[in-house]
Amino acid sequence: MVPVPAPEDEFSIHWIEDVVSKVLKRNVGDYLMSAGKSPSGSIHIGIMRELIISDVIKRRLRDMGRRARTMFIVDDYDPVRSFPPGVSLSLEEWVGIPYSDVPDEFGCCESYGAHWANELIEAFPDFGIDPEIVWTSKLYETPEMLEEVRTCLRHTETIREIMIEYVARDFSPQQRVQYVESMKTWYPASVVCPNCGRLQAGAKGSILPNRVLDYNVETDQITFKCHYCGLKDTRRLTDIRIKLTWRVDWPAKWHLFRVTCEPAGKDHAVKGGSYDTGLEISRRVFGWEGPVKVPYEWVQIGGRDMTTSEGIVFTPRAWLDIAPAELYRFQMLKTDLQRTINIQPERIPDSVDQYDKFERVYYGLEEADEARRQLARLLYPLAEAHQVRSEYVPKLPFKFAVVISQLEELLGRDTVIERCVTAIKKRFSLGTIPDEAYRVIEKRLVMARNWVRQYGTDRDRVEVSDHVPEEIRKTITEQDRAFLSRLLHTLRSGPLTDDELQGAIFSAARETGLKERRAFTVMYRILISRKSGPRLGPFINLLGADWVADRIESVLVGP
Repeated sequence: MVPVPAPEDEFSIHWIEDVVSKVLKRNVGDYLMSAGKSPSGSIHIGIMRELIISDVIKRRLRDMGRRARTMFIVDDYDPVRSFPPGVSLSLEEWVGIPYSDVPDEFGCCESYGAHWANELIEAFPDFGIDPEIVWTSKLYETPEMLEEVRTCLRHTETIREIMIEYVARDFSPQQRVQYVESMKTWYPASVVCPNCGRLQAGAKGSILPNRVLDYNVETDQITFKCHYCGLKDTRRLTDIRIKLTWRVDWPAKWHLFRVTCEPAGKDHAVKGGSYDTGLEISRRVFGWEGPVKVPYEWVQIGGRDMTTSEGIVFTPRAWLDIAPAELYRFQMLKTDLQRTINIQPERIPDSVDQYDKFERVYYGLEEADEARRQLARLLYPLAEAHQVRSEYVPKLPFKFAVVISQLEELLGRDTVIERCVTAIKKRFSLGTIPDEAYRVIEKRLVMARNWVRQYGTDRDRVEVSDHVPEEIRKTITEQDRAFLSRLLHTLRSGPLTDDELQGAIFSAARETGLKERRAFTVMYRILISRKSGPRLGPFINLLGADWVADRIESVLVGP
């Protein structure tokens, strides 16, 4: 196992090797890692932790020469129980109907479920994941899945016993008696009513599923009743649309696809919960051990649990607008599975620049001890969304991009790109930069601009007006003018480095008897109409010393 460097307590990557070791013990010819989600609305980025875990297991297995793949199951056959805030569809009209049968309110996809699933799936390539996509609504149309349904119906009594054992274990004596009584006629499946198209009646909190009332093994006939429209009928299994109850649906899919491993959030993976129920059904109904259980803690946004039903959602696409996918993968992988991960968008600039530094450790361009280098050799290729390049591609610091991206309207795009290239050459002592570095610059500028608009503070935002406002001109004292004249002379004398410019401001202030704090305040107010801002030396070079000199001269000469 790779040793973890002491200074980096946040790294707990041992879980990767531990999980892969457990999966390898299954010793199967084709390793399949599965994940799934119900498209009840816009799907938050928390599901990506599950998908990335599966992807990393696959990558490690392939590195070992094993056949491995991943699968993502879209549970679009689940019935509508509620709609999240902002949905225009009527809950009364569509409650109980499978998401696959509800129209897409935006008109771009074949169903409501497909719309929200596709929003997530379209982000998969950017995050470096490529699972096989399985749509549950279509899966239940296959003979193979219907055979799984038959198996469950034939073993209804066994499933009843398992449900009582697991679901009722923490019930009070009275609750247990009531539950046991209700299970005497319970079947592990519901029918989509041929008349009204519903799987159940009632909304969240008062649901009545259209349970199977009887199953004739010999004739393969199902008796059912719809609690919404009242239809009661008996039909052959192949003549109806049927769905297993979710605690049974899960192990049935495991068995059908022979899933080797499936991660699960803490709500499902808690001891005695739905995952353990599924494993027991796997053993006693399907006669196999089921997948390797990999529990993980949830991903939060700003310290809050994300939930589609309440509209607390931060999507993968929203992440890609402000940060590289590799950073998200990195954050998911470096943290132990039993720890909650809290996404803090306001910290993106620091986080991106830290990841860039970690990347340079991998390429041997950053000083690090042996333990950290070993960590980078394991973790960096798994964090990268795509195949690792043989040579390092220099990156524009994100904090630099935050500032320069806001100057495009003032300087023009070509000048902004030129300043970015100059910054990279200077930072890494390069004569030229590779073509890929130009593409990274473009992406990073867009992300930085999006980030500052959405999450930047007033200190992060930079607005340079066409001229110095009159109210600011009126505040310039004679001593300020002396300072500005001295600095103007320095700026006109020739190009200076960032540090030389920073020093020149201090020198000009001292030479004219102006307090240093006042000197910086005057410059910020002249440049961006604020009392503070980005570090002044680098900022002057970004704007261009000649432009800044002209700006100062306009104040000294007057409008």
